[in-house]
Amino acid sequence: MTISLLTVITALGWVGAVAVVLAYGMVSKGRWTADSLPFQLSNFAGAAVMLVIAITNGIWPSALSNVAAVIIGAAAMRTMARARRAERAAAAQLAAVQATGEPHAVAVVDGSADPTAGALVTETSADAASVSDVAELPRQERVDLAA
Repeated sequence: MTISLLTVITALGWVGAVAVVLAYGMVSKGRWTADSLPFQLSNFAGAAVMLVIAITNGIWPSALSNVAAVIIGAAAMRTMARARRAERAAAAQLAAVQATGEPHAVAVVDGSADPTAGALVTETSADAASVSDVAELPRQERVDLAA
């Protein structure tokens, strides 16, 4: 028995469709969140496979919508990767500040164009002054998540 190229293409299309529907179902049931890696990977992979199938079959409206889904998924995963790196950097910075034993307030800045955006994370000493706004902190005591 030989398997035709059309059969392989059809099977891949079904795999992509199942991946996208699975992701939608898991988010709808509350098992995944829209910003979870499994959701983003399922949507990205499903859309990528369905994109190839749509292009192969000349189904241009479907291809265009899957191009958009692939771009959105890639951007979301890039944002997630940057946030994960920033969290690790912030944790390392916090550990370094805490290791000195000096009274410091540590804030996390969200990396936006506004250098004062963010929130106070911790104070390493009871002697540290209470800071209600990140803008009150000296620049060297800020952890920028965009870095």
